[in-house]
Amino acid sequence: MAQRMRNRTYRYAGKENRKGHRVKILLLLATLGALLWFWFFFKIQEVEVAGSAHYSKEQIEKIALKGPLAENSVLAPLLCSRDHTEEISFIDAVEVSYVAPGSVLISVKEKQSIGCVRYLDCFVYFDREGTAIESSVNRDENILYFQGMEPESVCLNQPLFEKDESFLAMAVSLSQMIQKDIRKPESIRLDEKSKLILSYGSIQVRLGGEQYLDDKIERMAAILPLLEGSQGTLHLENVTSERKSITFEKK
Repeated sequence: MAQRMRNRTYRYAGKENRKGHRVKILLLLATLGALLWFWFFFKIQEVEVAGSAHYSKEQIEKIALKGPLAENSVLAPLLCSRDHTEEISFIDAVEVSYVAPGSVLISVKEKQSIGCVRYLDCFVYFDREGTAIESSVNRDENILYFQGMEPESVCLNQPLFEKDESFLAMAVSLSQMIQKDIRKPESIRLDEKSKLILSYGSIQVRLGGEQYLDDKIERMAAILPLLEGSQGTLHLENVTSERKSITFEKK
């Protein structure tokens, strides 16, 4: 009798164990199915990019969406958004946002370059603090290029003009000039005395040093349309907030 009871108990225990194994397998399969659904349903198919002027859409995708989990529209915003990207030229921050199950938006915050100078065989771009943010053999035509100004050395993410703050002040003023929709010069150069000379076709504009530069630029913007078709040099070196001494030397 006792033997039959033990055999019956073992059979029940065996059935319970097999039932428990089946439940575990079903739970595992359900979990795998859910993971597969989550991965394929939210797999990124479309990417929008906003705020990038220096890089193409494809380049931004490669920069932002890195790693095996970056292909998922839910995980990418959590894993790929970065507040600082010092290792990437021209980009300060990248934010990835969920748009739809297969779509994300990459918002780019670019480092604001106000000008570039030549150093050896490269163009070095700097921001309004004078920090070198990128070095490239290619020149961006949309960025002001200052001829005649070559730094002693270049180290990215470090100040370029510690010994020449007056030049940085001039560069910032000219950059602001462009932002005000004042006509962009065809070339900008510094003479041997570090005085600014702008070229507008057949007209050369001598602005002198950084003192009263904003006043000089405002007067230049007002006068240039009146000199359309002329050839010569517009002298604004002696302009101050009080002196309006402007001369045009015909060629």
